[in-house]
Amino acid sequence: MTFHQLQREIIEPGLCTACGACQLACPPDVIGFDGLLPVLTADAWGADDCAGCGDCLAVCPGLDPATPAAEERLFGRTREPAERWTGVFAEVLAGHATEPGLYRASASGGSLTVLLQTALLALGAGVALCMGRDPEEPWRAAPVLVRDPAALVEQSQSTYQLAPYLGALRQVMREEPETGVALTGVACHIQAMRKLQAMDTAAGRWARDRVVLMVEPACSSSTRPEGTATLIRERAEIPLESVVRLRYREGEYPGNIEIRTDDGERHTVAFWQAVRDFAANKTHRCLSCGDWMSGIADVSVSDGDPNIFAASVEQREQHKHGRVFVRTGAGAKAVAEAGARGLLRHTPVELAGLNLGLERKRNRRASYEKSGLPIPNGPIPGHTEELAEIVPDERLIAAPETEASR
Repeated sequence: MTFHQLQREIIEPGLCTACGACQLACPPDVIGFDGLLPVLTADAWGADDCAGCGDCLAVCPGLDPATPAAEERLFGRTREPAERWTGVFAEVLAGHATEPGLYRASASGGSLTVLLQTALLALGAGVALCMGRDPEEPWRAAPVLVRDPAALVEQSQSTYQLAPYLGALRQVMREEPETGVALTGVACHIQAMRKLQAMDTAAGRWARDRVVLMVEPACSSSTRPEGTATLIRERAEIPLESVVRLRYREGEYPGNIEIRTDDGERHTVAFWQAVRDFAANKTHRCLSCGDWMSGIADVSVSDGDPNIFAASVEQREQHKHGRVFVRTGAGAKAVAEAGARGLLRHTPVELAGLNLGLERKRNRRASYEKSGLPIPNGPIPGHTEELAEIVPDERLIAAPETEASR
């Protein structure tokens, strides 16, 4: 297996998730990224020079997320059809951060951030990986390694933008191999890390030994950087080079896009409008994805409000919180420790009713399963999504009548 095979089987069919796992797993460290695409970075190497390794393809979640194998290792069983979209979990809690500053800064209560803080404070992690911003282009998403629990507040909101991600851990693996790692990542990031942990390689052994906690937000799909750039230029009418800070869900719940510029001004775009604009800037892999949550993180978190799009349209405020799916022993320990330290307030909650993000994902997946195009494997082999009607995404996120009539 070679990088050429990764190109042929994953990159060219549009199945690359831009997760960065190939960069992390590559033994000679010759894989990098050109935008969202993996490339060989060593001038002396060609696509066939790495013949015989294949670690980049083995770790890739683009076509095969390998969810059933990970579930067998984690839970001793695979999920049932009734667990298709939620996966195996021990309990679901309604949770939010108790610290007022973090709660205000968060998109949905800050429970995910609290768990990363807890990993740094009490679970043996020395660094947390999360999605931040490129210091040279502050509108662009980029991975960031955080060591100070308080500094995680700046990363506490959702980032609706793709960026190569897991490769940032190579620095820790190479320079601080004894340091424990906590990370947040969407489904493809978690699946890639579980695949890496199953590999009998130096990187695989490091991932098994040093990754102490994985927390994931639910993901209805992410967006190319061009989606954010277009919103800034055309919706907010701001030059990209003037942006000094970008937040996707700032202010009163559910929040709006807030863009700060170098003249000290703050510019906002309604969150519902951004959701609609982003819909035109998805990759094939994100649109055809079969996972709302991977189900194989230690903890998964979704917004407690089942329809944040409607909340944005209606400017409906509520006490924001997240739904915390506790899955593994490591996840249960993190939640218990966060509660014992007074960082996380949580109560049991029942799963019921519609979740718009999940419905968008289900309907898109059902459409792609009938398309004949190459799509990633779902979490249950052979399972197909049977819906009485496949509802197009534009209907699920229809513009308000007052906006549509303009």
